Order: sequence, then C-alpha cells, then structure tokens
Amino acid sequence: MHRESDRAFLKNIPDDFPLDLEPYKEIGKRCSIDSDEIIKRLKKMLDEGVIRRIAAVLYHRNVSYTHNAMVVWRVEKEDIEKTGNIMASFPEVSHCYERDTGGYWGYNIYTMIHGKSREDCLSIVRRISDTTGKRDFKIFFSKREFKKTSIKVINE
Repeated sequence: MHRESDRAFLKNIPDDFPLDLEPYKEIGKRCSIDSDEIIKRLKKMLDEGVIRRIAAVLYHRNVSYTHNAMVVWRVEKEDIEKTGNIMASFPEVSHCYERDTGGYWGYNIYTMIHGKSREDCLSIVRRISDTTGKRDFKIFFSKREFKKTSIKVINE
C-alpha cells in the first residue's frame, strides 16, 4: 500500500466507532469494504508505523468522572522508565508522558488523572506518590475544557 491509498482509506474510518458488536462490519457497510479487509489493512498500517494505535476515546465527563488534574512530577533520570510505567499502570491515569524540562522547569513526568471529585483526584495522587516514592509534584486541576478530539487525517 502506498501513502495516498492509506490516507484515502483512513478518511473513511469514522471518528466515532459504531456502538455495535461488530463495529468493523458496520464500518465496512459504510465504506463498501469487507470487515476482514478493514482489519487486515489496519493491522498492516500498525505494523508499518503508519498509525500508532486504534483505541477508544473515553469522554470521562459522560461517565461521571467530572474532575481531572494534570500532575507534574520531578523524577530522577535513572528512575524515569520505572516510575513512568508504574504511574501509567494506574487505571485513573489516562496520559503519562516524559517531557523535556527546558532547563528551567524540573518536572519531567506528566500524568492526567481523572476522578469523581477533587478529593478523589487528590487520593489518587497520594496513592501514586506512595507507590513510587515520588514526593516532588504539582497538581493543576482543570477548570474548563476548550477542545477534546481525536487526531484526524488532514488533506495535504
């Protein structure tokens, strides 16, 4: 497959997967492609690195997780891999990234934590801190959401 046919194929994949027992079959009907062929092409694109993953997007506010917090952590270089994997293993953590400090900001691990209340988020942060032994962190609670979308294929 070449890039143009990949791009055209991906444009036919809906932003929201159908809520159906066989979502690929439903997509296949919309796109006039057999569901097995859709799965085969997506697997090939994953293997080739054209796409990184296929995943559900949880709109946490729709399932009563009304609070979230970005927590930044100062983690020693030699502990980043281990600590990041531990933090990422918490089910309440939707995102866990290592970021460059830019030489002026010592916090290099970022986690997005979701809870049903502010206290719930604080409790999760305490559990992560206790589990990892990391005590140098800052918590930024979300006030308002301006945008939340999945990445889309763009015309070039």
